[in-house]
Amino acid sequence: MAKKKPQIVFDQWDNYVSQSDDKPLFISFDVQAAQEDLTDTLPHCARVLIPIQRPNDNGGPVPPESERLYEMEDELCATLTQHGVACRLVGRLTCAGMRELVFQLDDWEGFRPPVGLWIMNHEDYQIDVSEHEGWDFFDDCIRPTEDIWMFLADQHVVQALIKAGSDPDKEHALEFVFNGKEHGLRQAAKALQERGYKPQAKPDFASGQIVMVKRMPLDEEAIFAESVAHRELAEAQGIEYDGWGAEVVR
Repeated sequence: MAKKKPQIVFDQWDNYVSQSDDKPLFISFDVQAAQEDLTDTLPHCARVLIPIQRPNDNGGPVPPESERLYEMEDELCATLTQHGVACRLVGRLTCAGMRELVFQLDDWEGFRPPVGLWIMNHEDYQIDVSEHEGWDFFDDCIRPTEDIWMFLADQHVVQALIKAGSDPDKEHALEFVFNGKEHGLRQAAKALQERGYKPQAKPDFASGQIVMVKRMPLDEEAIFAESVAHRELAEAQGIEYDGWGAEVVR
């Protein structure tokens, strides 16, 4: 029976922008690896470092090199799959003229030879591999913080509305949802009304949920600021902030 080939690239990825030494750091990451605790698996970390030959002002590649770097990544993952290497691509970083592919892997002896062959096929790039133990690099440099997860959630709602036909410059009735006990919901509703929010309908605090509405354009940064304030309010009142939604406004 043929040995089953390992899955190296998983389907669900997301991305965000951070900073490193005051330079933009573009981070793409394996969502499942970030959401789950995989520290008991794939205990080694390899960072494949590829210098970008002609970076733009943000430190990233431009066509046709940008396409070539993706092709090189695909080729590397295909080579690792062909050799049956137990590893997983968990991150892609771009910053200050460097593209970095981050793998978690099971065994160095199986990983190094196919990577070495791949490097030899791209001699016009001065590729290096930095080896680490554990998931510390992923945890410190890739895994999103609580705030980044919240920003991504807000961003996804905004993008879905725009894709559905919403005009982001027009005001939308954003419906923010809170769950919890009656007393906390009452206090939260009072505080939100003082900030210009209105209840979606007459609140039924005993139901365990209220929906508070604020009209605003689909400005990701402004909505994120509201979400952070809601999370802090919910924590203070012992309730849960459960995100938001809105109708399409054309």
